[in-house]
Amino acid sequence: MNTVPEILIVDDSVAMQQQLAGLLQKKSASVTCVSSGEEALKLLKSKTFNLVLSDVILTGMSGLQLLKVIKEINPDTEVIIITGNASSYTAIKALRLGAYDFIVKPIDDEAILYNVVERTLEKQALAMENQRLISDLSVKNRELKDALDMMKTLNRTCAHISATHDIGEILRTLVESAVEQIRATRGYLLLHDKQNDIFYMKVNVGIEQALAKKFTLKAGRGISGLVAAKNRPLRLGNDIPPSITPRMLEEDPNGELYTAPGLLSVPLCVKEKVVGVVNVSGRACGTPFTTTEMDFLSTLATHAAIAINNAGELYRLQKSAQ
Repeated sequence: MNTVPEILIVDDSVAMQQQLAGLLQKKSASVTCVSSGEEALKLLKSKTFNLVLSDVILTGMSGLQLLKVIKEINPDTEVIIITGNASSYTAIKALRLGAYDFIVKPIDDEAILYNVVERTLEKQALAMENQRLISDLSVKNRELKDALDMMKTLNRTCAHISATHDIGEILRTLVESAVEQIRATRGYLLLHDKQNDIFYMKVNVGIEQALAKKFTLKAGRGISGLVAAKNRPLRLGNDIPPSITPRMLEEDPNGELYTAPGLLSVPLCVKEKVVGVVNVSGRACGTPFTTTEMDFLSTLATHAAIAINNAGELYRLQKSAQ
């Protein structure tokens, strides 16, 4: 194990405590000693130990009773029983109750102790590593499922957008689909008014309509101004860089647009010109947005931009044909 193992010795003999502690400390273990099962349980409620070495015969609660309770409290804590009687009954009972192994005293050969302790800690480390790998696999499977769901939504939404020639409907579908699929709390789309050189809010989800109607942002200001100027998406997590905070306050001084955790801001670019910015933020699950979700929103915005361009071309054709 990479970390120093925490070992608890439970024995009503001070001499045995000292012997075991001295041997284990030679192997750089952190050792704590108590004289009864009751003391051990009290300590186990406030501290986690990798391993407990307990004598079978104790004052009060027996070592086997202690073993049973330890396994009920924390099954991951390994227990080695120390006994002066190597009877098959004691050994089998201890193993059935969850002990990893047992040692017969007196311990004349320290190698026996080291071997049992080392195997026990290796088994525990392996079990913990397996749990970590299973957890990682579960996360990756969930991420893969989310990615597949986003691809399906993307295909379905892009097909709908491509079949729409109403620019307002395209923009509304862009924002609403993004908020729904990414499970965001709020979302809005700003369009650039070239004449007044400002951004105004065209579509929103989860934002007060009174605020949306009166909202304007000077070009180049705020998060949206930064994203529009760089023509590059931005993803923020829980930790906001100090350089970004002033821009957030420029765009949302009262905390009515952005909500934790996280923010995605993506430019809407038509014919290589940024005409707007899509922002989504916050979600009930409490986790920040991922790069996969940022890519989803960017791709959705790209398809929306193509549909907007096509709708404009169609409008011009229809007008010239009149």
